[in-house]
Amino acid sequence: MTVLSPSVLWFLAALSIPVIIHFLSRLRIKKVDFGTIRFIKKLESSAMRKIRIRQWILMLLRIGAITAFVLMISRPVTKGFMPGWISAELDSRLVMVVDNSASMNVKTDTGSFLDNSKLSAKSILQFFGKQTTIDIVQTCPPEILFSGAINDPIVPIVLETIRPSVNYDDIWTVVDSVLGRSRISEPIRECVIFSDFQHKPDTMFNQNNGAKFPWRYYLINSGMARHNLSIDNVEIITRIKIPNQLLKLKTRVKNSGKIPSANTHLELFFNDNRVGQVISEFEPGSKKEFIFQAYPGMQGILQGKVQLPNDDFDQDNIWHLSIPILENIRCLLIGSSLEEIAMLEMVFKAIDPDGQFLMLETRVQPSLNRLFLEYVDVVIIHNPQEVTESGVDAINTYLRNGGGIIWFSGEMAIDRVHPDLFNRTGFPKPREIVNSGTGFFNVPLPEVIPELLTDLNVRYLEREMPECFKYVRHEQSNKHTVHLRLNNGDPYLMEFTKGSGYVYYFTSLMDLNWSDLPVRGILVPLMYKLLILAGTDEVNTSPVIVGAPKWISLDQDILRNQWEVESPSGKKELIVPDFNREGITISRTNELGTFNVLLEGKLYTSFSTHLHPNEKISNKIKEADVKRNFSAEEYKWMDLDSDFKQDFMEMRQGKSLWKTFLLLACIFLLIETFLGRPMPQHLKKESADD
Repeated sequence: MTVLSPSVLWFLAALSIPVIIHFLSRLRIKKVDFGTIRFIKKLESSAMRKIRIRQWILMLLRIGAITAFVLMISRPVTKGFMPGWISAELDSRLVMVVDNSASMNVKTDTGSFLDNSKLSAKSILQFFGKQTTIDIVQTCPPEILFSGAINDPIVPIVLETIRPSVNYDDIWTVVDSVLGRSRISEPIRECVIFSDFQHKPDTMFNQNNGAKFPWRYYLINSGMARHNLSIDNVEIITRIKIPNQLLKLKTRVKNSGKIPSANTHLELFFNDNRVGQVISEFEPGSKKEFIFQAYPGMQGILQGKVQLPNDDFDQDNIWHLSIPILENIRCLLIGSSLEEIAMLEMVFKAIDPDGQFLMLETRVQPSLNRLFLEYVDVVIIHNPQEVTESGVDAINTYLRNGGGIIWFSGEMAIDRVHPDLFNRTGFPKPREIVNSGTGFFNVPLPEVIPELLTDLNVRYLEREMPECFKYVRHEQSNKHTVHLRLNNGDPYLMEFTKGSGYVYYFTSLMDLNWSDLPVRGILVPLMYKLLILAGTDEVNTSPVIVGAPKWISLDQDILRNQWEVESPSGKKELIVPDFNREGITISRTNELGTFNVLLEGKLYTSFSTHLHPNEKISNKIKEADVKRNFSAEEYKWMDLDSDFKQDFMEMRQGKSLWKTFLLLACIFLLIETFLGRPMPQHLKKESADD
C-alpha cells in the first residue's frame, strides 16, 4: 500500500491523545469517606481486571479510529505500476502515441477504434501531475503534434485533431524515435500507446531502456473486429490481355471476424459494370478462393474491382485493378542479314496483314551496340553476332522498364559477348552448336501443356511441333523456365525475367537449315502469343502500397504536354515531368482506389493502391508477442473497454482504499461508543452506597 498525500501522515501524532488521556485518568485520585472502605473490600478482584481490560480496549479503539481517519485523508492506494506520490511531486514526461493507421478505422457500437482511443486519451489526462510535460504523437504521418504542459487547455483539442488515414504505421519505429530524443531529461518517464498492435516490435526495440531513468509503457489494445470479411489477394491468371480473350482472376477471401457470414456477395466489376458474382458462406477464420472469368470488351486501360459488402472494416472490402488491354504493339526486328529480316517480316505480316495491330521497324545489325529501345514494346533479336557493353546496358534498361524480348540464338561466339549479359541480365550462357547430322531432334509436346501452347487454335498440336537439325547447347540456371525441350533433354524454348520485362529465348534459329519451325502451323499462333505476352507493359499500371510513390514512364515526344493526376476522391493535381528520367513521380498516394493519369485532360494510364499487408486486421498480435521486448516492471497491457478510465487509474496508481479506512473508522467508533457507554447498574450501586 502507498499514499498519494504523504504529508497528511503528520496527523498520526494525534494517536498520542488517547494514550495521554488514559494515563492521566489513572493518575486521578478519588477521595472517599472512611465508610466506603467496606464497599471497596466487597469488590472482587475479577471485576477490577475487567475494568482495566475495558479501558485498554477503549484506548486501542480510539487509536484505531484516529489512524483510520488519517489514512483515509492521505488517499491510500494499493501498490500500482507507478508510485503516485513520487510522480506527482517530481518532473515527469508523458509521451502519448495515438495510432491513426488504416486498421484503426474498425467500427464499433461506440465509434471507430480511433474515436474510442482519442476519447480515452482525454479521459486519463487528469491522472498525471501538474509537473508533467506531455508529447502528443500521431503515427500517420509520424508527427509530434504538441509538446508542453499537460494542464494546457489545448491538449484535448490537439487530440481531437488526429484524423484517420489508410496508411501503414511503423508504430514501434515511431515510438523508438520519439523516446530516443536527447532533450528528454525528466526522471519520471511514461509512454501510453493507443493502438490495435498489428505487428510485433523489432528485437532491438527497448533494448536500451536500462538507463538511470527508464521508460514505463502502457500498451492500450483497441480490440478486435467482430464482423469482418477481407479480400486477401486478387491475381490475374491470364497473361494474354486482349479484348477477345477471357480474363481469369483468382480471388482469395478470408473471414477474420468472430462471427460467421452467410449469403455473402462477392462481385467483379469492369468499368463500373458488374460482370461476375458469387454467393458463399464464411465461418470465422476460414479462407476461400474463387475464379472469375470475363471478357474485357475494350482496348486501353480497363479499370476493375472485386468487392465485398460493407462490414466493421471497409478498407479491405474492395480490391482495385488497372489492367492494360493491348491496342497495338510496336515491334523492332533486329537481324544479322536482310534474308533473316525478310523471314521475320513474313511471319509478322501473316499475324497482321493490314498493319493496324503490329507497328514494325526493322534493322540489320549483327553487332548489338547502340540499340535505342525507348519507344519499342517488343524487340525480336535474331542470330546476333556480338553484344557490347553498351548493348548490355541498353538491354538491361529496356527490361527493367517493362520491355519484352524474343531472342533466337545462333552463331554467336561467347568471346564476342560482354559477360554482363550473363552475369547481370541473366541470359543463358551458350556452350556449343549441336548438329544432328543426317537426322533431327524432336520437340515433343510436354505432358503438362504450358500456358504458351494453350488456346493456339491449332487442330493437332502434337503434329505441328518442330523438328530441329541444329541448335545451341546452353548452360541454364534455376531462373530459366523451360517451356519446350528437345528429345535429348536440352532446352528449346525458355523464359526468364529481368526487372519488369520478359525474355523468350529460342536455342535455334528461324532458319530451315536449323529447324522446320518456319513451315509449321504452330509458328504464327505461337509468335502472336509471344508478342502479346512480351508486349504487355504493366509497369505503369502496376499497383503500389497506399502512401508509396508511383513512377510512370513516358515517351519523349509527350513529356512537355500537360500532365495531371486524379485521385480516387476526384481531386486533380498538376504534375511536372522529370525530363532527365523521362517520366513522372506521383508521391501523394494516400487514398485507396484507382488513380488516373491524364494527358491533356484525357486518360493516359491508371494505377491502383492497395492496403499495406501489416494493416490487415487478421494480423493482430497478443500480449505474449511483446513480452520479449519488456520486463514485467516496464510495461502494462490493457484492453480498451467501457471501464478503461477507472481501470487505468487503479492500474497506474493502485486501487483506492479510502472507503475501506472510512468503514474501519466508523466500526471502531461504533464499538468504542458501545463499550464506553455509562453502565446504569454501576451508577445505582454507587448511589446506594452513598
